[in-house]
Amino acid sequence: MSSDDCHAEQLEELEALQAIFEEGEVDIQCRDKGSVSLALQVTADLETEFGAGVELLVQAEARAAREDAPSLEQDPSENAGGYKTEELSALELAERAIKDRSKPEVAPVVLNRTKSGCHVTCAEAKVKHLPPITLQLSLPKDYPSCSPPDFHLACVWLDREQLTRLCHAMDEQWEEAQSAPVIFLWADLLRREAATHLKRASACGSSKESRDAVLTLREMEPVCEGSDHDPRAIPECDDPEEALLDLIFFDKRKDLEIWRQQQHLCNICFCEQPGSLFVHLGRCSHSFCKTCVTAMAELHVREGSVAELLCPEPKCRAEIAPGALEEVLDEASYQRWHRLKLQRVLASELEGIVFCPRCEESSRETPVLPQAGSDENELPVARCTRCDYVFCGKCLGPYHGAHEACLHPEERAAQVAMRRLESNDTMSAFERRKAKREATKGYAVGVYLGEPLPPLDAAGYVASEMDRTDIAEGDQAIAVFSGPPDGTGSKLWDIDKDSVAGLQKVLEDTPRPFTLRLRSCKPGSSMERLRQRKLMEELLTLKAMAQDSQRCPSCHVRVQRSAGCNHMTCTQCRTHFCYRCGKQLDSDDPYSHFGRGSCTTFDTEEVQRMAAEERRGGGLFVDEELQRLRNEFGDQAQLFAQFQAAAAHGTRPRVGGRAAVVRRRQAGDVQCPTCAQWNGRNGTLNHIRCAACRSSYCGACRRRIQGVVTNHFRGEGACPQHAPAGT
Repeated sequence: MSSDDCHAEQLEELEALQAIFEEGEVDIQCRDKGSVSLALQVTADLETEFGAGVELLVQAEARAAREDAPSLEQDPSENAGGYKTEELSALELAERAIKDRSKPEVAPVVLNRTKSGCHVTCAEAKVKHLPPITLQLSLPKDYPSCSPPDFHLACVWLDREQLTRLCHAMDEQWEEAQSAPVIFLWADLLRREAATHLKRASACGSSKESRDAVLTLREMEPVCEGSDHDPRAIPECDDPEEALLDLIFFDKRKDLEIWRQQQHLCNICFCEQPGSLFVHLGRCSHSFCKTCVTAMAELHVREGSVAELLCPEPKCRAEIAPGALEEVLDEASYQRWHRLKLQRVLASELEGIVFCPRCEESSRETPVLPQAGSDENELPVARCTRCDYVFCGKCLGPYHGAHEACLHPEERAAQVAMRRLESNDTMSAFERRKAKREATKGYAVGVYLGEPLPPLDAAGYVASEMDRTDIAEGDQAIAVFSGPPDGTGSKLWDIDKDSVAGLQKVLEDTPRPFTLRLRSCKPGSSMERLRQRKLMEELLTLKAMAQDSQRCPSCHVRVQRSAGCNHMTCTQCRTHFCYRCGKQLDSDDPYSHFGRGSCTTFDTEEVQRMAAEERRGGGLFVDEELQRLRNEFGDQAQLFAQFQAAAAHGTRPRVGGRAAVVRRRQAGDVQCPTCAQWNGRNGTLNHIRCAACRSSYCGACRRRIQGVVTNHFRGEGACPQHAPAGT
């Protein structure tokens, strides 16, 4: 056979190998004549020798402690987390805390001791899959007519002796092939014989009491001169413990590949989808479909409740890892989550961290650790590392020392808003002075009988355009006079002496005609006025929130109560606190605060609202709930009086608090086994959801359904999913 014929047959064999083996198992490195080379990844057939689903107990060879061996004790310069005690900024500490939480909880590697008590360590773990054997081939010019391929065998879990036996078996296979293509035969031999060698070694290494297949990883010994080891056998186990970790990681990746090819049920939407469309949450073993996780993550990131990004399983509630969030969120949403997470870590876990107020005005966030004063009465001073701004670490205002009181939060918010109003870099100094002179002149307009009032905002500026040409949007009201604009009327309101809040009432109460003096807006300042109006609305919103909200004692986020008791839970940091006094409550027993202190569980207005809802619901009442409240929350006189008054008009106790869903029994209704509420079927479907307690139950057997609803109607002897027509 000529060299051209040999090369053609080699190329045909390569095409056949690519068709037989899966993608990634064949790596053709060169196709040129005379230098064809490739690498095969051959997986051992463990199921034939050990059975399906077998777990191999992999042990790293025990090594006695030597004087030159590295110490296993922790470096005293490291902390409990394994980090060197170095100087880190607050931002770096927060970043490190987030990364540490994202690490999955992996089961620790088991370490055994010998019975003699010597300092010998033996790490072991169970795996189902082993890495493939690498067969590196180089085809000579006269293959397959005369010469066999040059090859090398490399494997991490076979020792040199086992690989040498496989090399000899491959040589015998070539002799039997009689100048025929032999690469596929070699791959099949390796698949079978590698598992056979492993089983023999396992039988010698395992004890009689143990039924597990044992694989022992041994340190590769140097080759001695005159040994019978084949140079083509290359064991890759330089360090048994590192090799064990490689086997564990490979086994996890293989399990994940198999899992992604199977169908799974999402416990959120109860839809079956392939595992490739699921997302692993990282900190736990649970996974859900990407659609549900994306919707949940986007909702919490948009609302800022990053503390609620937990595993949806009720008994788990582990934190979702950053890698899972990065997989489902877009870049902008992920950056927002990262920013909110940093703020939460800095505010709740790194004590004393504050943010530079000047950088915040520039839409930047710079965490600063204030320095405590030498005296107890001296306030902490903070210096921003980005803009070198020095401020008070308590009130975040300019540093004032102990001789001045700290700024009130509302006063500081007003100062920030005024600085934003005054900052305008688009005008030169000359233009600023000219606009200021023109703005102070002002002009007078008359408001006569039958004419509408100018639309003024909370700051006294014209909020929108009018049909009148003598009043422009953005002009400011500076004075109100009685009578027409002839200069004879008396002054009723002045911006320099009176409050802007009373301007609207003066305009409404003043009889027509009257004169309104306006100050012209700055040239080209329509956008400026819009920003001023928004800032004024923001100040009014902050003032309203301060009057009807309470700060979280941990992260200082304002929380507003819509209804319910005075026990609040912060959505940012999950801190329990009292809405009346603002004190932090014990998370294990938060309601003990209301039993021993002056704070009541329910305010008077809330009790009255609840009583009104009870009356609208038909006067039904739960006497058991009243007794529980009395025993648990202390004497709440007004609350109990309202409850007792509602009970006096009722007829029977009910379970639950949904009076609005109580209805009369109708034909075909099925009674809920949990709360005894009568509910109708949805068509002929036997799966019924109670309108009162929201529990699921079967309309055929009248029993409550727990877990996956569809499993109740599957299998032999299960209830029918649909009732007969007319039932």
